Amino acid sequence: MAGLLVVRVHLDWTGPGHYDRDRSLPCRVCDTATKMRDANGAACHQSCAEDEIARELLGTGQALIADERIPAPARNLEVAR
Repeated sequence: MAGLLVVRVHLDWTGPGHYDRDRSLPCRVCDTATKMRDANGAACHQSCAEDEIARELLGTGQALIADERIPAPARNLEVAR
């Protein structure tokens, strides 16, 4: 049985260029409104960008995305699609 690889990506979006206080736009990944912006200025939640990068690093279907904001016993780990 092959081992399971867990990828955790954390982006530092503390800079002012990652927040637009004046308007919300649909996230380019999940389509819900956000005031956050990626490095290219496109609307994107930080968590969506982090998940996207983790999936790209290992390829579709190979990364297990863990959300550390949810306590371990209740965590529902999602296998990349």
